[in-house]
Amino acid sequence: MTDAAKRLHDFDFLIGGGDMGRRTRAFDWAATPLGPPGQWPQGLKTATRLLLGTQHPMFIWWGDELIQFYNDAYARSLGPEQHPSALGARGRECWAHIWPIIGPQIEQVMDNRGSTWNENQIVPILRHGVLEDVCWTYSFSPINEVTAGNGVGGVLVVCAETTEFVLEKQRHEARAETMERRFATAVAERDVLADVVEATDDMIQVLDMDFRILAANHAHADSFERLFGMRPQPGDHLLRILDAFPEAQARISKHWTRVLGGEDFAIREQYEDPQGEQIIYDARFSAMRAPDGRQLGAYVIARDATRQVMDEARLLEAEDRIRQTQKIEALGQLTGGVAHDFNNLLTVVAGGLDMIDQPMPEERRQRMLGAMRQAVERGAGLSRQLLAFSRRQQLRPEPIDLATQIGGMRELLERSLRGDIEVSIRVAEDTWPIEVDAGELELAILNLSVNARDAMPEGGKLVIEANNTSGDERAELPGDLVHLTITDTGSGMSAEVLRRVFEPFFTTKGMGKGSGLGLAQTYGFVRGSGGAIHVDSRPGVGTTVAMIFPRTHGIPTKRQAPCTFRYDQPPPDSQGIALVVEDDERVAALAVEMVRQLGYDVLHVSSAEAALGALANGRPVDVVFSDVMMPGSMNGVELAREVRLRQPTLPVLLTSGYESVIGAEDLERFPLLRKPYGLEDLANALRLARGL
Repeated sequence: MTDAAKRLHDFDFLIGGGDMGRRTRAFDWAATPLGPPGQWPQGLKTATRLLLGTQHPMFIWWGDELIQFYNDAYARSLGPEQHPSALGARGRECWAHIWPIIGPQIEQVMDNRGSTWNENQIVPILRHGVLEDVCWTYSFSPINEVTAGNGVGGVLVVCAETTEFVLEKQRHEARAETMERRFATAVAERDVLADVVEATDDMIQVLDMDFRILAANHAHADSFERLFGMRPQPGDHLLRILDAFPEAQARISKHWTRVLGGEDFAIREQYEDPQGEQIIYDARFSAMRAPDGRQLGAYVIARDATRQVMDEARLLEAEDRIRQTQKIEALGQLTGGVAHDFNNLLTVVAGGLDMIDQPMPEERRQRMLGAMRQAVERGAGLSRQLLAFSRRQQLRPEPIDLATQIGGMRELLERSLRGDIEVSIRVAEDTWPIEVDAGELELAILNLSVNARDAMPEGGKLVIEANNTSGDERAELPGDLVHLTITDTGSGMSAEVLRRVFEPFFTTKGMGKGSGLGLAQTYGFVRGSGGAIHVDSRPGVGTTVAMIFPRTHGIPTKRQAPCTFRYDQPPPDSQGIALVVEDDERVAALAVEMVRQLGYDVLHVSSAEAALGALANGRPVDVVFSDVMMPGSMNGVELAREVRLRQPTLPVLLTSGYESVIGAEDLERFPLLRKPYGLEDLANALRLARGL
């Protein structure tokens, strides 16, 4: 990817957003603690994309320094003292004059003590040299980042300026109070103070004890006519003039019966006019009494609350959209890897079905059937993991014997690593069992081991160790515990990287070499299993990751070892020697068997580096058949290029389960066999690669 293309890719999530979108893209983020946008955590990218894509006022504080983002809708609320200088600034410095108001709320969210909600809160804003009292309805919500402090990476503010609404409400309440006082002094003379009533936009109606209308102002009469097509007149019986509207009649009768019974109350109700438009009213019903306490009737003061309700609904919708977007983004990050694994498993099944029809000894056929069954079970396991991530299916914790479980992973670990990495497993037979999901434990160990491998490009040592202990002050866990540690002699991590090591989507690896989810998933797995995890690292010395689990007194179940192929001697009429490069042991076993069935002698290695080593040893090879996605510093495409440089006439056939793994230029040079493939597909592809 060129620098220009990479920069464009890094800014994909900043597209749009009007003036603030342009300012955000032009801002020098590399000079802030956040660094260039391409390095931002996915949670921040997702929240920023949502912020720039909405017309509702939104604001973000991110990280310990509370670096700020906002959109065009929010910018309209600011004066020149804050806009546009607030973009990228530190929150405490920018808002020092109101920090006593907002500071404790930000601290509550960043400490993961819950969201905040404030309705019509006064938060002063400095505009054109004047500190104005501005009313806001707003929420402070956490943007989750698992390893950021208390699991919160930043604060999302969804807000609406409500100053006019509050002032109008105050005027409304003041008018209501005024009218109540004036009604109290005028009831004896039946003076309903028409001049005051007619002067307000509030809808006012007065009834006597027999449901007859004593008075209604113009605002009420207009609203009544809009709903029912008639204007009420003094002397009309309210319920009788609604005979043609039985549903509305029953609702209105219920409210007036309550207030004429002496009960004061407030309600919010929705009505529909003849054009189908929904209108929401806030109404306050009050009894009307004479000076001696006798009830003479009742009145209602109502106002149209439709716009207020719509604003509240938009706030709630925006918060829900944020949560859903974060979840979809996280699931999207898993899709490619899961598809690749499923294609590998389908290759085992599809290839096995082709091979099962070939003549072979029964014992060999049974081994092949066993491998196919295990591929199906592995596929079901992948589905369970994906469903567990989306919280639609629970993981299955069970008592695990670490000595057996980790011992059974030795071959997989050695295959996933490199020959220059020495693997040492030190798990005593008397190590206490723990209760975890076995698949998640294996995934955590594999993720940590692969991270260790990448930190040791020149080789080194990887030690996996388990010890019994009692209590752990650092993890704040009491009782009997099991410490499972993974230690490497790699490059180590700086203090800055160490602080962010468990953030989802944070990775120090190159583009396409790491999703940044491995350690975050490991953290979630350990915490979800009732344990704790911490990391110690020193640059140039190495890293130790300690997972601490509570001891269980359950009895572990015995596990069956994985099924693998054993190979018979190749047929005498060999088509030549094929170098098979495949890191997945199940796919490799079947691929070797299929290539042998096609008449080739087979040499199998599990990495690109090992393949180059085999070629460097002077072994005669007639074709190289390599997977594209493999562990190590070199993938299959890079291997093919290197082989072409060293031996220009040696054919190379590539295979992959990913949709887009090879550029157009490489695709013209090297044929690609897509997984899953069958025996005939492989035979045709090998003939094509060799020009036969």
